[in-house]
Amino acid sequence: MDMSNRNWFNALSVFVVVFIALGALQPSCKGGENIGLDGDDGRLGVHAVDTFTVAASTYLLDPLPTAATGSMLVGGLQDGDLGGLSLSSYFTVSNAGLSISELPTDAVFDSLSLTLLYTKYFYGDTSQQFGLALHRLLEDVELAALPIALEDDEYPVFVSGETLWSDQRFAYGASPVGKVVCSPRPNTVNDTIKIKLDEALGRELFELAKSNDTRLTNSDDFADFLKGFVLVPEAAAACVIGLRDTLALNLHYSYERQTDGRRVSDTLVFGIGSTSYQFNHAQADREATALANLSYSQPEIPASLTGQQTFIQGTSGIVTRLRFPSAKEFVNDGNIAVSKAQLIIETDQSAYGTFAPPASLIMMVANQYGTPTSLLSASYGDGSSQTGYYQSPGQAGGAGNGRYVFDLTQYLSEMRNGTGSEAESLLLSLPTAGLMGTVNRLGIASNGDRPAIKLNLVYVKF
Repeated sequence: MDMSNRNWFNALSVFVVVFIALGALQPSCKGGENIGLDGDDGRLGVHAVDTFTVAASTYLLDPLPTAATGSMLVGGLQDGDLGGLSLSSYFTVSNAGLSISELPTDAVFDSLSLTLLYTKYFYGDTSQQFGLALHRLLEDVELAALPIALEDDEYPVFVSGETLWSDQRFAYGASPVGKVVCSPRPNTVNDTIKIKLDEALGRELFELAKSNDTRLTNSDDFADFLKGFVLVPEAAAACVIGLRDTLALNLHYSYERQTDGRRVSDTLVFGIGSTSYQFNHAQADREATALANLSYSQPEIPASLTGQQTFIQGTSGIVTRLRFPSAKEFVNDGNIAVSKAQLIIETDQSAYGTFAPPASLIMMVANQYGTPTSLLSASYGDGSSQTGYYQSPGQAGGAGNGRYVFDLTQYLSEMRNGTGSEAESLLLSLPTAGLMGTVNRLGIASNGDRPAIKLNLVYVKF
């Protein structure tokens, strides 16, 4: 190999690994030595740079679409960092498939009940009982669009049209039509929660059935007569449970069987209405926490005001916002070629505690208004979105914090190519199904004067 080729090879073989802590760091630059190339006037500068300023904050998304998630979430949580969270579930019932023409003439009303099945999902302390109250709705459940007009490319990535949102409420009767004390057994899908309903409502339904009333035989009349229900947790709930949306409203009756004269029981069953009209309502109380001022009108609180921690929580819409104000200038240095960019997020949340860390997280790309308009793509360019999986302290190399790892190589490359926007940010979030259908939470650990988030950047400088 001649001398000029050897010099070229040596130049491309020098890699510099820079560890950049996320947080508001004081600008500084440590100049490294210049390595001379034999027979060439060029110099290869090796530098350790810590001038990246990256802001981390807890961010509140606009109300989330929580309809048709497949899970009715009910219960409550008390969290020292995030405050209280109460979950209620609204749903309608349907008369589709109901056959009342064969109801025996001597049939008599017995009772009315609601049967619910677990989904196996739970979060919190299931050792404590809590009460559930069922209320009858007084107004129609109506789908709604986002309250503000947006261009097509400004809609949240998980919104596709009119739906039901986590902050919506519909009027319901003050007195419950049924109550039950729940002893959560979420890991038993064959177990049921059965709520005995108000006898007056049951008798009314039964009389409508016996008289073949259109309020039971016609779908529009039925929807106007029985608008639906809401399942509300009573005070002191310490966990949230998931219930399947294949519920059954059972109208029990009995009659004398003509063949043998024996008294037998039977049931008219009303199923759930369209799952598009079943949604989960979230009510947060953060008053006694460092996030007390977090609201839809003030959706962002920097880590500096929350003990250098940031947070994530499903259904309530809390995510962690990350911005890289110095990244564009850095990666657009003409003498730098980025080889690898790896983001590491640490959590000290125990996998064995009441609130286990989420199994995985995603990144969403947000516009200048904080609206997530796309998912962060995987760096290998096959169009898939990127997922960071929880690594326990043992998986992460020993004692210490658990962590999630993301590859930001493509994201930084887009900044270099000019396709990214300086006003963009990244939102660290639960996967979209978990964001809308669970209450899983994560606290990102602090590392002294900044959150425990760092970017490992491998680059070549010529």
